[in-house]
Amino acid sequence: MKTLVEDIAETYTPHIVIVGGTSGIGLALALHHQTLGWQVSVVGSSAAKIADINRQHPAIVTYVCDLTDPSQTQTLLDNLSGIPFQRLIYSAGGYTNERIHHLNQADSDQMLAINLQAFEQIFRWASSQLKQQNQSLDVTKNVRTSLICIASIAGTIDYPYASLYAKSKRAMIATASAYRAALVPYDIQVNCIASGYIDTQALRDLNDGDARHKPFIMGTQTAVDHIMQAINDDVELAIFPRSMRYITSALNHLPKPVLNWILRSKLDKAR
Repeated sequence: MKTLVEDIAETYTPHIVIVGGTSGIGLALALHHQTLGWQVSVVGSSAAKIADINRQHPAIVTYVCDLTDPSQTQTLLDNLSGIPFQRLIYSAGGYTNERIHHLNQADSDQMLAINLQAFEQIFRWASSQLKQQNQSLDVTKNVRTSLICIASIAGTIDYPYASLYAKSKRAMIATASAYRAALVPYDIQVNCIASGYIDTQALRDLNDGDARHKPFIMGTQTAVDHIMQAINDDVELAIFPRSMRYITSALNHLPKPVLNWILRSKLDKAR
């Protein structure tokens, strides 16, 4: 005869929180987890996108939050603190094409806030939440707790003329690696995703409605498959597609003066 704990474990629905989950790859991951039977909560800054999700996917729980405002972000985290979750994905991102536009104060503040500061604030909170959960009686050990962030292949190349976007994504990669090492004693999985170009609406909007000319661009479903495989295999830093991984690896093995000469006029802005 099964115990009460075993019965609860079999019927328990795991919960995922996706920050930046109202569009693009974040929304695609939200819908994928929903098909897997997960309870899904998404966070986004656009009230219009939130309204669309509420209408089209009423089972998804939505939260509106401006991640550039630390106090608003903290209020969101306070509201989420009493809700257990097994996986959090940070998929929010801000981007300005620095090859075309000189950064103004507003663009600089927004990119730094979303790509690094809010990410650090949310990862710090999420790791604390999962540590507390794992130390209590947990009937959901069949689902390993995990933190995942969506960085960019732009952050995998180290050169001094990188853009703010690339530098912040590089910092995200390093931060995720530190969390992965720190959370080993708590059996909390941490993965960072560094993808190339994904054919999302945001990327199309940045390219006059058509991003097919971008090198090695992949469809959203292909990207979701890569990300889920990386999570299932517990890959610390998943770089894809394979062609872009080979190129960035080759670039990083070049002497620094040669790398700087190649990339100085071509700021790497994947994703």
